[in-house]
Amino acid sequence: MHGPDSAARDVLRLWVKKGHTRIEPSADGTRLDRYLACRFTYRSRTQWRKLIRAGCITVNDACVRPSRVLRQGDAINYIPFPREEPPIDRRTQILFLDAHLVGVAKSGNVPIHPSGRYFRHTLLHILATEHPEWGNLRVVHRLDRETSGIVIFGRDREATEHLAVQFRRREVQKRYLALVEGRPPKARFVIDRPLGKAKGSRIRKAVGIQEDGISAHTDVRVLHQGDGWAWVEARPRTGRLHQIRVHLQSAGLPILGDKVYGRDERFFLKFINNEPLTPEESALLGLPRQALHAYQLVIRHPASGERLSLTAPLPEDMAQALLERGLDPAPWQQRGDMPGDDMTG
Repeated sequence: MHGPDSAARDVLRLWVKKGHTRIEPSADGTRLDRYLACRFTYRSRTQWRKLIRAGCITVNDACVRPSRVLRQGDAINYIPFPREEPPIDRRTQILFLDAHLVGVAKSGNVPIHPSGRYFRHTLLHILATEHPEWGNLRVVHRLDRETSGIVIFGRDREATEHLAVQFRRREVQKRYLALVEGRPPKARFVIDRPLGKAKGSRIRKAVGIQEDGISAHTDVRVLHQGDGWAWVEARPRTGRLHQIRVHLQSAGLPILGDKVYGRDERFFLKFINNEPLTPEESALLGLPRQALHAYQLVIRHPASGERLSLTAPLPEDMAQALLERGLDPAPWQQRGDMPGDDMTG
């Protein structure tokens, strides 16, 4: 029987890279900690001992001591998920479900798949635990951990590849909602600027505007102009890493709560080092997470070819942020097409 625990283990097994090795004849009789330190030199022997004692390393599916003597054919597994992980918001909403795909709305504090410090605390793990009958879901596209909204998964290889082709060919219509600081230059405008690795940033994955980078195109529509802030819709024509966040920041419209591309990237460095922000820093940030929401996604169904439009109602934190600014969030808290516009063009 394929229960929640086995489904969750299957998910982690798919995403934890280089997590398994079998002992070769030349290593027969070697201590486990010494073997790991010599073969996998990116960690010291002391660090490997800590992982072994924490239960992250097993030999033949059993927890052992660092002094365990290895024998030819022993199977060593690296299982990172016993360690403590950052807290997440586990709330999800099922938007669509059939035999070919699943569409869900995720919160603004959950990564999609295992990466970095997150293994069990991921959307994939949540869905595998709560819905083991869905089988092994396959990732089609990604959202940043702090971006809320629509994520779709394939339920079989054929559907996943069909959907992935639509994303690669830019056939998918995507609409995001964002609360930004500043004043947009006009009611509608286009940001067409290439992206590449951010120069001078201390954040490894940070992106910046680079003239020799890859092309990126975002259409922006102002939904409401406030005093020093705006409520905007962003429609990315390309799907580059952090595209909307960097494009809006380059236009003088950083997204409220963005720890990387907002007021100060030191906020993100504090986060990854588990350092709390001061009250003054939190006030400057504006929101605990970036106010970006994947609101609407239009695809062709991988089996029928028919148009499928999914909408993720605005989450509570962004709705509250609008209320505090005197804007009624109700039009974006219901399922349906974007208010005041259609999906053409």
